[in-house]
This record gives sequence, structure tokens and C-alpha cells, in this order.
Amino acid sequence: MEGGNFQRGCALRSFMIFVAKCNLTDCGHASEGSLDGEVFCREHFISLCYERLDAYDEMRKGPGLSVTDSESVRRFIHDCTRSADDIEHRGLNLDNLDRAKLLHIILYASELGRHLRRSPRKIAAIPVTLSSEKIGGAWEENTETVLLSRHGAMVLCKHAAKAGETLHLKREDTGQETDARVAWQRSSINNEVRVGVEFVACENFWGLDWGLVEEAC
Repeated sequence: MEGGNFQRGCALRSFMIFVAKCNLTDCGHASEGSLDGEVFCREHFISLCYERLDAYDEMRKGPGLSVTDSESVRRFIHDCTRSADDIEHRGLNLDNLDRAKLLHIILYASELGRHLRRSPRKIAAIPVTLSSEKIGGAWEENTETVLLSRHGAMVLCKHAAKAGETLHLKREDTGQETDARVAWQRSSINNEVRVGVEFVACENFWGLDWGLVEEAC
């Protein structure tokens, strides 16, 4: 028994040693979220998210965002929504105020992302299979696109899909597959639920000449 307690104690100490700490100097609290490859405690993660989101929103409303800035914002939005959603779902010692802030950050980031249009859109109904491998809530459905872009699509979806969640998308006409991140979900006036997704890593998934699409817009 004593040997077992000793081993458990060593394992616990080893775990505590390897727990990452907040990257901000002199903080010392355990990290819970990450931004741009750096880890932060919950308090600093929330404050940094609001600081960056406010700054990007002001840039968008003012002189606008350059192509380089837009790509940086998109990466930030991806990290921000993914980490905020992860912290909110884990719920470790999470009070109602912090939970509300995290949910607001997800909505704020998703709203900002909707203004960062990167390419022309094309109306097209392409049959696709949309699926989620979320633990405890996996699902799959056959559906179709409503609108295409170089970097994603608007897709009809009957299942709940939260901003930041990763879905798998397969084209039924070509068999091509890719992963996509949920940017937003909302209902239309005829009660159809539509999801905006952005490809995680894919070049010209739809096989279109986007230069011609842009000229036609």
C-alpha cells in the first residue's frame, strides 16, 4: 500500500511539473487557453481576446484590413473561438461571469469573421456529406451547399454546430474530402438552418476558376 501511495505521489508531482504556466511574466497561474502559439491563464486569455478583438474591429471600421492583416485576424479568430469553446466546455471552476464572457468572445469573434470576406461567392447546390466526430455527439448527414467561396461554403445543416467546431466535409460528386471549421450557424426566414464553414487546409476544393467568378460578380 505504501509503495502504491508513493508511486501515485510521484506521478502527481510529475504531472504538476509539466502543467504549462501562463506566458505572461509573473503570472504563475496554470494555462487554460492559447493564442498565436502562446498559452495563457483564463483571466489573461479573456482579457487578451477582448483587447485583440476590439483592436481588429476598430481597424475594420476605420482604414480597413490589408490582406496580411486579414490572414492574421483569421488565424486569431480560429485560435480564439477554439480555445474559448474548449475552456467553456471543460468548465473547471468556471463561474457564471467567466462562462458568459467566453460565450460572448465566441460570438464576437464569429461576427468579426463574417466581415472578412476573402473571395467572391458563387451560388451552387453541390451534394455533400457533413459529419462531426465530437466525442459523445458524433453525427453525419447528407446535405448540400448553398453558397461557395474559395475558402469555404454555406451549407444546409440539421445538426447543432458551434463556432470553432471542426466538421468533415465530403463532396458526393467527386469524392473529395476535407476538414472545415464552423464560423457561424443561423436559421433563415424559412427555418432552414445554415452553417458557414472555412476549410482548415485546402486549396480550391470546389475546382473553380475564381478569377472568372469574380469577374461575373
